[in-house]
Amino acid sequence: MKNIYQYKLSHLTTEQIQELMKRYYNNEKNNLLIEEYNIDIRNSLLSKTFPLKEHKNTLCPFCNIPMFSYRESKSTYNWHKEEIFCKKCSHKHNVNFCDCLNCKKNKQILQEIQLQEEKLLNNKKIEIILATYIDESKKPIDLDILTIKDKLYISALLRTSLSEDLEYINPISSIKLKLAPTQKYKMNLISDLREKQFILFSPNTALDSIIVEDEEIVSYYPMNVTFKLNIDLEDYEENIQNLLHLNIIEDIDSELKIELWSEIALSECLEFLYAKMEEYNLPIDYIGDKTISALKESLKHFSTSQNFNFIWRTVKNAAAFYQKDKISKKHAVNTIAGGILRSCEKAKAENWEVKGYSRDYNYPQSIISEIFFDNILEIGDKGFTSVVG
Repeated sequence: MKNIYQYKLSHLTTEQIQELMKRYYNNEKNNLLIEEYNIDIRNSLLSKTFPLKEHKNTLCPFCNIPMFSYRESKSTYNWHKEEIFCKKCSHKHNVNFCDCLNCKKNKQILQEIQLQEEKLLNNKKIEIILATYIDESKKPIDLDILTIKDKLYISALLRTSLSEDLEYINPISSIKLKLAPTQKYKMNLISDLREKQFILFSPNTALDSIIVEDEEIVSYYPMNVTFKLNIDLEDYEENIQNLLHLNIIEDIDSELKIELWSEIALSECLEFLYAKMEEYNLPIDYIGDKTISALKESLKHFSTSQNFNFIWRTVKNAAAFYQKDKISKKHAVNTIAGGILRSCEKAKAENWEVKGYSRDYNYPQSIISEIFFDNILEIGDKGFTSVVG
């Protein structure tokens, strides 16, 4: 890299150049200096004509020779970060990105190494996934020991994302059907089935959906994995059909009935709560155990539909509180739990006739809710409009 303006001072002696530089940095006017020294240059480029500044202690990593920099202009003098470069290969020393030929070559070599490492890692992942699948598939599910909850979870997952050929359970993230009301519920459902090895990592799962350490799968992204149902190949299609279209013959005991109904109702209330908060531009990050506890208590006395009423009014009041009193959004969100609980307690104490809300068109009933209320309890919409129990 050469100083393309330095020739503009070729008619001056070394002493004259030194004097010019001294007067320049003493803030004499550029136009007067240019006129006096007869320099053919624009005012703003005068400092570019000065000899390059040598950095003897900074050697080019490629040429092993001292590097240089342009002289600072008066406007940047004493604070501007110098761009230090090699006159021979044009390498830049103190910049975020250098486009010299040597750096480009090094970057290309690094990219090739990274690609090779990624390829090796992917091959290792494929081996580990396959080995895990082969090992776990040796112990297929005994369908006779499945609980009603297990069957509900499996049925919902199969209905949502079973492949057309009945072979694989496609990633939930790629499916439009709604497995469960909230993301957390979906992830808990998948994690539960995976932990019990009712579903296995499919050999053709996306490699970036699992995390491997020390020759084993240590973590995974539940929504992005392709699974395979871990059942015996004998009577495979018949068993798949039975799980897809549940026909629960045995009676569900009251404790499990309340557990699953409460689980689904709470998730539906949270989905509605998040939707209303988004509508009123309130952050859902601050929703925690206090609000969940309030909803659980309210669901003991009022239906999911009626709780939608409490939620809508409470979120609306929280948003108005935020606007009117100029409080933080976090403070406004913290009033929601108390608002839901007060609505529930007042409605109970004064024997209100609480009007139920319909399902939001944008948030249809989930597959797990449909199966539980239609196939297992056989009560349909009463699961939404009746109190848990």
